[in-house]
Amino acid sequence: LSLRERARAGAVLPSVSLVDLRRVGPGPGGNKLLSLSLYRALERVLAERGQAILFLNRRGFAPSVLCESCGKICECPSCAVALTLHRVGRPRLTCHYCDYSTVLPDTCAACGGRSLAEEGAGTERIESLLVSLFPNARVARLDRDVAAGRKSERLLDRMRKREIDILVGTQMVTKGHDFPNVTLVVVLNADQGLFSTDFRASERLAQTIVQVAGRAGRGERAGEVLIQTEYPEH
Repeated sequence: LSLRERARAGAVLPSVSLVDLRRVGPGPGGNKLLSLSLYRALERVLAERGQAILFLNRRGFAPSVLCESCGKICECPSCAVALTLHRVGRPRLTCHYCDYSTVLPDTCAACGGRSLAEEGAGTERIESLLVSLFPNARVARLDRDVAAGRKSERLLDRMRKREIDILVGTQMVTKGHDFPNVTLVVVLNADQGLFSTDFRASERLAQTIVQVAGRAGRGERAGEVLIQTEYPEH
């Protein structure tokens, strides 16, 4: 089946551009996921009083914490996977498989080293960076940590009422939403879903990109999609 028209008459599919993170440096925040191209695009959207959706399928502040002295990663004692750092409230390390949680330690459990580094970025960190970069913008986050039950509906209602300028989220932002004022959609890290043990990984990534791209340009204003990647030739 071919859907030849969008939900609203006159709405057209958004333009899609690749941002090659090997060549485009970070914006003022210094994080490569908030590239200079993304920073400029957000400036334009905010100046035009539009809305933006930023998609990153990784919740939390940092996906892992490691000791810079011995290289030991903080792991879940039950699942043997890296614990994710969450900084809302008291900083905690949480397992996203079994929900084990513990306070962020001051020292490494393996060697006693006091230099623990936060590796990578999740939606919580991106939200924090955007708040500091765009202090006049209304930034919100949509993921399982903040949108349990009816909370997600309240947040989405704020988005519909244009009480949010920039919405950062996981897969919860990709499907089914109809926000006519969203003119920019960004896939912050496409490569995250590109390589995995599942041979369907690239197919599923393509499906997700198409879905989230469809959130842009659903009204009278044209939409733009940025896909950030280090493998633009894939």
